[in-house]
Amino acid sequence: MNKFSTSLHLLSNYWLASLSLVALLGLVACGKQGATDSEQVVAENQQRNEPAVSVNVMTIEQRELQSWIYSQGTARSRQREFLTFTQQGLVTHVDEHLRVGSPVKTGQLIAHQAPERVQADLQAAKASLAEAEANLALAEVTKRRYEILIEQRSASQQELDEATVQIQQAKAAGDNARAQVAQAQLGVNESRLVSPIDGVLARLNIEKGRYFMPSMVQANTEQDALRTVPALVIDPDNFEIRADLPSYNFRHIEPGARVMIGGDPPLGGQDIDPLAGDERAQGRVHSISPSLDPETRTFEVIVHTQGNNPGLQDGEFVAVWIAEPGVQAALAVPLEALRFRNDQSFVFVVDEGTHKVSERRVELGQQAGDYRAVIDGVEAGEQVVTDGRAALHDGQTVRILQHSGATP
Repeated sequence: MNKFSTSLHLLSNYWLASLSLVALLGLVACGKQGATDSEQVVAENQQRNEPAVSVNVMTIEQRELQSWIYSQGTARSRQREFLTFTQQGLVTHVDEHLRVGSPVKTGQLIAHQAPERVQADLQAAKASLAEAEANLALAEVTKRRYEILIEQRSASQQELDEATVQIQQAKAAGDNARAQVAQAQLGVNESRLVSPIDGVLARLNIEKGRYFMPSMVQANTEQDALRTVPALVIDPDNFEIRADLPSYNFRHIEPGARVMIGGDPPLGGQDIDPLAGDERAQGRVHSISPSLDPETRTFEVIVHTQGNNPGLQDGEFVAVWIAEPGVQAALAVPLEALRFRNDQSFVFVVDEGTHKVSERRVELGQQAGDYRAVIDGVEAGEQVVTDGRAALHDGQTVRILQHSGATP
Protein backbone atom coordinates (compact mmCIF):
# COMPACT_ATOMS: atom_id res chain seq x y z
CA MET A 1 0.00 0.00 0.00
CA ASN A 2 1.39 3.39 -1.04
CA LYS A 3 1.50 6.43 1.20
CA PHE A 4 -1.58 7.99 -0.47
CA SER A 5 -3.70 4.91 0.20
CA THR A 6 -2.53 4.75 3.78
CA SER A 7 -3.42 8.40 4.42
CA LEU A 8 -6.83 7.93 2.82
CA HIS A 9 -7.49 4.88 5.03
CA LEU A 10 -6.56 6.78 8.23
CA LEU A 11 -8.73 9.73 7.22
CA SER A 12 -11.70 7.43 6.68
CA ASN A 13 -11.24 5.84 10.10
CA TYR A 14 -11.08 9.29 11.70
CA TRP A 15 -14.33 10.39 10.14
CA LEU A 16 -16.04 7.13 11.09
CA ALA A 17 -14.95 7.56 14.71
CA SER A 18 -16.17 11.17 14.72
CA LEU A 19 -19.54 10.18 13.33
CA SER A 20 -19.85 7.43 15.96
CA LEU A 21 -19.03 9.88 18.75
CA VAL A 22 -21.60 12.38 17.44
CA ALA A 23 -24.24 9.63 17.28
CA LEU A 24 -23.41 8.52 20.82
CA LEU A 25 -23.68 12.07 22.14
CA GLY A 26 -27.01 12.44 20.37
CA LEU A 27 -28.37 9.33 22.03
CA VAL A 28 -27.23 10.56 25.43
CA ALA A 29 -28.88 13.93 24.86
CA CYS A 30 -32.14 12.26 23.87
CA GLY A 31 -32.02 10.18 27.05
CA LYS A 32 -31.45 13.25 29.16
CA GLN A 33 -34.49 15.00 27.77
CA GLY A 34 -36.77 12.43 29.45
CA ALA A 35 -34.95 12.41 32.79
CA THR A 36 -36.02 14.39 35.86
CA ASP A 37 -33.97 17.22 37.31
CA SER A 38 -32.76 15.00 40.12
CA GLU A 39 -31.61 12.30 37.65
CA GLN A 40 -29.74 14.91 35.58
CA VAL A 41 -27.90 16.06 38.65
CA VAL A 42 -27.08 12.46 39.55
CA ALA A 43 -25.75 11.80 36.04
CA GLU A 44 -23.57 14.90 36.18
CA ASN A 45 -22.22 13.84 39.55
CA GLN A 46 -21.42 10.38 38.22
CA GLN A 47 -19.44 11.98 35.41
CA ARG A 48 -17.49 13.87 38.12
CA ASN A 49 -17.20 10.64 40.20
CA GLU A 50 -19.27 12.23 43.06
CA PRO A 51 -22.30 10.03 43.82
CA ALA A 52 -25.45 11.73 45.20
CA VAL A 53 -26.57 10.88 48.71
CA SER A 54 -30.15 9.71 49.22
CA VAL A 55 -31.98 11.75 51.87
CA ASN A 56 -35.39 12.52 53.30
CA VAL A 57 -36.37 16.16 53.72
CA MET A 58 -39.01 18.21 55.50
CA THR A 59 -40.29 21.68 54.70
CA ILE A 60 -39.83 24.21 57.48
CA GLU A 61 -43.14 25.70 58.57
CA GLN A 62 -44.67 27.55 61.49
CA ARG A 63 -46.05 25.42 64.30
CA GLU A 64 -47.70 25.88 67.67
CA LEU A 65 -45.19 24.47 70.13
CA GLN A 66 -46.18 23.18 73.56
CA SER A 67 -43.43 21.91 75.81
CA TRP A 68 -43.91 20.01 79.06
CA ILE A 69 -41.99 19.74 82.32
CA TYR A 70 -41.84 16.20 83.63
CA SER A 71 -41.91 15.25 87.30
CA GLN A 72 -43.29 12.63 89.65
CA GLY A 73 -45.42 12.81 92.77
CA THR A 74 -47.81 10.99 95.06
CA ALA A 75 -51.56 11.31 94.54
CA ARG A 76 -53.51 12.06 97.70
CA SER A 77 -57.23 12.52 98.17
CA ARG A 78 -57.90 16.15 99.01
CA GLN A 79 -60.30 15.00 101.77
CA ARG A 80 -58.91 12.27 103.99
CA GLU A 81 -60.67 11.72 107.32
CA PHE A 82 -58.84 9.59 109.90
CA LEU A 83 -61.44 8.26 112.36
CA THR A 84 -60.51 6.98 115.82
CA PHE A 85 -61.87 6.44 119.33
CA THR A 86 -60.51 8.75 122.04
CA GLN A 87 -61.36 6.41 124.93
CA GLN A 88 -60.42 2.82 125.49
CA GLY A 89 -63.19 0.29 125.36
CA LEU A 90 -64.65 -2.77 123.72
CA VAL A 91 -65.76 -2.46 120.11
CA THR A 92 -69.31 -3.74 120.26
CA HIS A 93 -70.52 -2.87 116.75
CA VAL A 94 -69.06 -2.75 113.24
CA ASP A 95 -71.43 -2.31 110.32
CA GLU A 96 -71.45 -5.76 108.78
CA HIS A 97 -72.45 -4.39 105.39
CA LEU A 98 -69.34 -2.24 105.07
CA ARG A 99 -66.17 -3.38 103.33
CA VAL A 100 -63.02 -1.52 102.37
CA GLY A 101 -64.00 0.32 99.20
CA SER A 102 -67.67 0.64 100.18
CA PRO A 103 -69.28 4.07 99.66
CA VAL A 104 -70.39 5.89 102.81
CA LYS A 105 -72.61 8.92 103.41
CA THR A 106 -72.19 11.86 105.75
CA GLY A 107 -73.32 10.82 109.24
CA GLN A 108 -73.27 7.10 108.50
CA LEU A 109 -72.30 4.98 111.53
CA ILE A 110 -69.31 2.73 110.89
CA ALA A 111 -68.63 1.30 114.36
CA HIS A 112 -68.99 2.11 118.07
CA GLN A 113 -67.71 1.03 121.47
CA ALA A 114 -69.86 -0.18 124.39
CA PRO A 115 -72.37 2.69 124.76
CA GLU A 116 -73.79 1.94 128.21
CA ARG A 117 -71.38 4.02 130.29
CA VAL A 118 -71.32 7.09 128.06
CA GLN A 119 -75.07 6.92 127.58
CA ALA A 120 -75.53 6.79 131.38
CA ASP A 121 -73.26 9.82 131.78
CA LEU A 122 -75.28 11.66 129.17
CA GLN A 123 -78.57 10.85 130.87
CA ALA A 124 -77.21 12.00 134.25
CA ALA A 125 -76.02 15.26 132.74
CA LYS A 126 -79.41 15.86 131.12
CA ALA A 127 -81.11 15.20 134.46
CA SER A 128 -78.85 17.74 136.17
CA LEU A 129 -79.69 20.27 133.48
CA ALA A 130 -83.42 19.70 133.96
CA GLU A 131 -83.06 20.21 137.72
CA ALA A 132 -81.06 23.41 137.20
CA GLU A 133 -83.70 24.78 134.83
CA ALA A 134 -86.44 23.95 137.36
CA ASN A 135 -84.53 25.71 140.15
CA LEU A 136 -84.10 28.76 137.90
CA ALA A 137 -87.82 28.89 137.19
CA LEU A 138 -88.62 28.65 140.92
CA ALA A 139 -86.11 31.39 141.77
CA GLU A 140 -87.66 33.72 139.18
CA VAL A 141 -91.14 33.10 140.58
CA THR A 142 -89.88 33.76 144.12
CA LYS A 143 -88.29 37.01 143.03
CA ARG A 144 -91.49 38.26 141.39
CA ARG A 145 -93.42 37.38 144.57
CA TYR A 146 -91.02 39.40 146.72
CA GLU A 147 -91.28 42.34 144.34
CA ILE A 148 -95.08 42.35 144.87
CA LEU A 149 -94.72 42.00 148.64
CA ILE A 150 -92.31 44.93 148.77
CA GLU A 151 -94.86 47.09 146.98
CA GLN A 152 -97.37 46.03 149.66
CA ARG A 153 -94.77 46.68 152.36
CA SER A 154 -95.00 43.03 153.43
CA ALA A 155 -91.40 41.99 152.68
CA SER A 156 -87.97 43.43 153.19
CA GLN A 157 -85.40 44.46 150.62
CA GLN A 158 -83.04 41.84 151.97
CA GLU A 159 -85.47 39.08 151.07
CA LEU A 160 -85.72 40.47 147.52
CA ASP A 161 -81.93 40.59 147.25
CA GLU A 162 -81.67 36.99 148.40
CA ALA A 163 -84.19 35.97 145.73
CA THR A 164 -82.12 37.77 143.09
CA VAL A 165 -78.99 35.92 144.21
CA GLN A 166 -80.86 32.61 143.98
CA ILE A 167 -81.69 33.38 140.34
CA GLN A 168 -78.04 34.03 139.56
CA GLN A 169 -77.03 30.81 141.30
CA ALA A 170 -79.68 28.86 139.35
CA LYS A 171 -78.40 30.32 136.07
CA ALA A 172 -74.85 29.33 136.95
CA ALA A 173 -76.00 25.82 137.83
CA GLY A 174 -77.83 25.64 134.52
CA ASP A 175 -74.71 26.70 132.60
CA ASN A 176 -72.71 24.07 134.42
CA ALA A 177 -75.33 21.41 133.68
CA ARG A 178 -75.33 22.33 129.98
CA ALA A 179 -71.53 21.99 129.93
CA GLN A 180 -71.87 18.56 131.47
CA VAL A 181 -74.41 17.57 128.86
CA ALA A 182 -72.07 18.75 126.10
CA GLN A 183 -69.20 16.84 127.65
CA ALA A 184 -71.29 13.70 127.97
CA GLN A 185 -72.52 14.09 124.38
CA LEU A 186 -68.91 14.42 123.24
CA GLY A 187 -68.14 11.17 125.01
CA VAL A 188 -70.98 9.51 123.16
CA ASN A 189 -69.78 10.91 119.85
CA GLU A 190 -66.20 9.82 120.50
CA SER A 191 -67.38 6.29 121.14
CA ARG A 192 -68.85 6.20 117.63
CA LEU A 193 -67.08 6.25 114.26
CA VAL A 194 -69.28 8.32 111.94
CA SER A 195 -68.32 9.36 108.43
CA PRO A 196 -68.03 13.17 108.22
CA ILE A 197 -68.17 13.22 104.40
CA ASP A 198 -69.66 11.45 101.42
CA GLY A 199 -66.85 9.20 100.25
CA VAL A 200 -65.35 5.74 100.28
CA LEU A 201 -64.16 3.64 103.20
CA ALA A 202 -60.44 3.34 102.46
CA ARG A 203 -59.24 1.62 105.67
CA LEU A 204 -60.95 -0.46 108.37
CA ASN A 205 -58.55 -1.77 111.02
CA ILE A 206 -60.98 -2.81 113.79
CA GLU A 207 -63.19 -5.81 114.44
CA LYS A 208 -66.23 -6.42 116.60
CA GLY A 209 -65.33 -7.81 120.00
CA ARG A 210 -61.79 -6.42 120.11
CA TYR A 211 -60.66 -4.06 122.85
CA PHE A 212 -59.38 -0.75 121.56
CA MET A 213 -56.91 1.59 123.27
CA PRO A 214 -55.96 5.03 121.89
CA SER A 215 -52.28 4.17 122.34
CA MET A 216 -52.65 1.58 119.61
CA VAL A 217 -52.75 4.35 116.98
CA GLN A 218 -49.23 5.23 115.78
CA ALA A 219 -49.00 8.57 114.06
CA ASN A 220 -45.23 8.91 113.65
CA THR A 221 -45.47 8.19 109.92
CA GLU A 222 -48.29 8.07 107.43
CA GLN A 223 -47.67 4.39 106.85
CA ASP A 224 -48.06 3.64 110.58
CA ALA A 225 -51.20 5.77 110.77
CA LEU A 226 -52.81 3.99 107.83
CA ARG A 227 -52.02 0.64 109.42
CA THR A 228 -53.28 1.42 112.95
CA VAL A 229 -56.08 4.01 112.64
CA PRO A 230 -59.54 2.41 113.14
CA ALA A 231 -60.97 3.80 109.89
CA LEU A 232 -60.13 6.12 106.99
CA VAL A 233 -62.69 7.74 104.68
CA ILE A 234 -61.57 9.54 101.51
CA ASP A 235 -63.15 11.52 98.71
CA PRO A 236 -62.39 9.47 95.54
CA ASP A 237 -63.21 12.29 93.12
CA ASN A 238 -60.74 15.01 94.08
CA PHE A 239 -56.99 14.42 94.34
CA GLU A 240 -53.89 16.51 94.72
CA ILE A 241 -50.34 15.69 93.69
CA ARG A 242 -47.29 17.27 95.28
CA ALA A 243 -44.26 17.29 92.99
CA ASP A 244 -40.76 18.66 93.52
CA LEU A 245 -39.14 20.49 90.61
CA PRO A 246 -35.57 21.78 90.10
CA SER A 247 -35.04 25.48 90.71
CA TYR A 248 -34.42 26.25 87.02
CA ASN A 249 -38.05 25.34 86.23
CA PHE A 250 -39.47 27.98 88.57
CA ARG A 251 -40.01 30.64 85.89
CA HIS A 252 -41.31 28.16 83.34
CA ILE A 253 -44.61 27.32 85.03
CA GLU A 254 -47.57 29.37 86.18
CA PRO A 255 -50.54 28.81 88.54
CA GLY A 256 -53.43 27.37 86.56
CA ALA A 257 -51.14 25.67 84.02
CA ARG A 258 -52.50 22.52 82.42
CA VAL A 259 -51.27 19.23 83.87
CA MET A 260 -51.45 15.66 82.59
CA ILE A 261 -51.26 12.97 85.27
CA GLY A 262 -50.38 9.29 84.92
CA GLY A 263 -49.02 7.18 82.12
CA ASP A 264 -45.45 6.03 81.59
CA PRO A 265 -42.38 8.19 82.24
CA PRO A 266 -40.10 9.26 79.37
CA LEU A 267 -37.86 6.46 78.09
CA GLY A 268 -34.14 6.91 77.61
CA GLY A 269 -34.34 10.57 78.50
CA GLN A 270 -36.54 11.27 75.48
CA ASP A 271 -39.70 13.33 75.77
CA ILE A 272 -42.98 11.69 74.88
CA ASP A 273 -46.31 13.24 74.05
CA PRO A 274 -48.31 13.44 77.31
CA LEU A 275 -51.49 14.01 75.31
CA ALA A 276 -51.21 10.59 73.66
CA GLY A 277 -53.47 7.96 75.18
CA ASP A 278 -56.64 8.15 77.22
CA GLU A 279 -55.29 6.74 80.48
CA ARG A 280 -54.07 10.07 81.82
CA ALA A 281 -56.03 12.27 84.20
CA GLN A 282 -56.12 16.05 83.82
CA GLY A 283 -55.39 18.73 86.37
CA ARG A 284 -54.25 22.28 86.98
CA VAL A 285 -51.38 23.79 88.93
CA HIS A 286 -52.98 24.90 92.20
CA SER A 287 -49.99 26.52 93.91
CA ILE A 288 -46.26 27.03 93.50
CA SER A 289 -43.95 27.36 96.47
CA PRO A 290 -41.77 30.50 96.28
CA SER A 291 -39.04 28.94 98.45
CA LEU A 292 -36.50 26.22 97.75
CA ASP A 293 -35.68 23.21 99.86
CA PRO A 294 -32.18 24.04 101.17
CA GLU A 295 -31.00 20.45 100.76
CA THR A 296 -32.40 19.42 97.39
CA ARG A 297 -32.67 22.91 95.81
CA THR A 298 -36.16 22.04 94.62
CA PHE A 299 -39.51 23.76 95.03
CA GLU A 300 -42.93 22.20 95.56
CA VAL A 301 -45.82 22.37 93.11
CA ILE A 302 -49.31 21.29 94.16
CA VAL A 303 -51.60 20.00 91.42
CA HIS A 304 -55.36 19.52 91.75
CA THR A 305 -57.21 17.07 89.52
CA GLN A 306 -60.15 18.16 87.41
CA GLY A 307 -63.46 16.38 86.92
CA ASN A 308 -64.91 13.46 88.82
CA ASN A 309 -63.48 9.96 88.95
CA PRO A 310 -59.93 10.71 87.76
CA GLY A 311 -59.03 7.03 88.05
CA LEU A 312 -56.31 7.55 90.67
CA GLN A 313 -55.63 5.69 93.89
CA ASP A 314 -54.91 7.38 97.18
CA GLY A 315 -51.15 7.07 97.68
CA GLU A 316 -50.40 6.21 94.03
CA PHE A 317 -47.01 7.30 92.64
CA VAL A 318 -47.73 9.01 89.32
CA ALA A 319 -45.99 10.75 86.45
CA VAL A 320 -46.81 14.44 86.06
CA TRP A 321 -46.45 16.63 82.96
CA ILE A 322 -46.83 20.37 83.54
CA ALA A 323 -47.41 22.57 80.49
CA GLU A 324 -45.06 25.48 79.94
CA PRO A 325 -46.43 28.67 78.35
CA GLY A 326 -47.00 27.77 74.69
CA VAL A 327 -45.24 29.33 71.71
CA GLN A 328 -47.59 30.40 68.93
CA ALA A 329 -46.63 30.28 65.23
CA ALA A 330 -42.89 29.57 65.63
CA LEU A 331 -40.63 28.24 62.91
CA ALA A 332 -39.67 24.72 63.93
CA VAL A 333 -37.45 21.91 62.71
CA PRO A 334 -37.63 18.25 63.72
CA LEU A 335 -34.99 17.06 66.16
CA GLU A 336 -33.61 14.57 63.63
CA ALA A 337 -32.64 17.47 61.35
CA LEU A 338 -30.22 18.97 63.89
CA ARG A 339 -26.47 18.47 64.05
CA PHE A 340 -24.25 19.77 66.82
CA ARG A 341 -20.57 20.68 66.70
CA ASN A 342 -18.56 22.71 69.19
CA ASP A 343 -21.73 23.66 71.06
CA GLN A 344 -23.21 25.05 67.85
CA SER A 345 -26.32 23.74 66.09
CA PHE A 346 -26.59 23.21 62.34
CA VAL A 347 -29.02 21.93 59.70
CA PHE A 348 -28.54 20.92 56.07
CA VAL A 349 -30.74 23.04 53.77
CA VAL A 350 -31.44 21.70 50.27
CA ASP A 351 -31.28 24.02 47.24
CA GLU A 352 -34.20 22.98 45.02
CA GLY A 353 -32.46 24.09 41.84
CA THR A 354 -29.07 22.46 42.24
CA HIS A 355 -30.02 19.66 44.64
CA LYS A 356 -27.05 20.61 46.75
CA VAL A 357 -27.08 21.06 50.50
CA SER A 358 -25.62 23.91 52.49
CA GLU A 359 -24.72 23.58 56.12
CA ARG A 360 -26.60 26.33 57.96
CA ARG A 361 -25.98 27.44 61.54
CA VAL A 362 -29.23 27.99 63.46
CA GLU A 363 -30.17 29.56 66.78
CA LEU A 364 -32.58 27.32 68.66
CA GLY A 365 -35.49 28.12 70.95
CA GLN A 366 -37.98 26.08 72.94
CA GLN A 367 -38.31 22.35 72.42
CA ALA A 368 -41.74 20.75 72.23
CA GLY A 369 -41.90 17.01 71.73
CA ASP A 370 -40.07 16.08 68.51
CA TYR A 371 -39.63 19.69 67.33
CA ARG A 372 -37.38 22.59 68.26
CA ALA A 373 -38.15 26.24 67.61
CA VAL A 374 -35.66 28.09 65.39
CA ILE A 375 -35.06 31.74 66.21
CA ASP A 376 -32.64 32.50 63.40
CA GLY A 377 -30.89 30.75 60.51
CA VAL A 378 -33.67 29.41 58.28
CA GLU A 379 -36.87 30.63 56.67
CA ALA A 380 -40.32 29.17 56.17
CA GLY A 381 -40.60 26.99 53.08
CA GLU A 382 -36.97 25.87 53.03
CA GLN A 383 -36.23 22.15 53.07
CA VAL A 384 -34.01 20.56 55.69
CA VAL A 385 -32.55 17.06 55.62
CA THR A 386 -34.04 14.78 58.28
CA ASP A 387 -32.57 11.41 57.30
CA GLY A 388 -29.18 10.78 55.69
CA ARG A 389 -27.47 13.85 57.12
CA ALA A 390 -24.65 11.78 58.68
CA ALA A 391 -23.08 11.24 55.24
CA LEU A 392 -23.39 14.86 54.10
CA HIS A 393 -20.99 17.75 53.86
CA ASP A 394 -21.45 21.32 52.75
CA GLY A 395 -22.06 21.40 48.97
CA GLN A 396 -22.95 17.72 48.71
CA THR A 397 -25.44 16.72 46.01
CA VAL A 398 -28.46 14.77 47.20
CA ARG A 399 -31.26 12.64 45.81
CA ILE A 400 -34.57 13.26 47.62
CA LEU A 401 -36.34 10.02 48.43
CA GLN A 402 -39.13 11.29 50.63
CA HIS A 403 -40.57 14.71 51.35
CA SER A 404 -42.83 15.65 54.23
CA GLY A 405 -44.44 18.85 55.43
CA ALA A 406 -46.13 21.62 53.50
CA THR A 407 -45.72 21.77 49.75
CA PRO A 408 -42.78 24.09 49.00
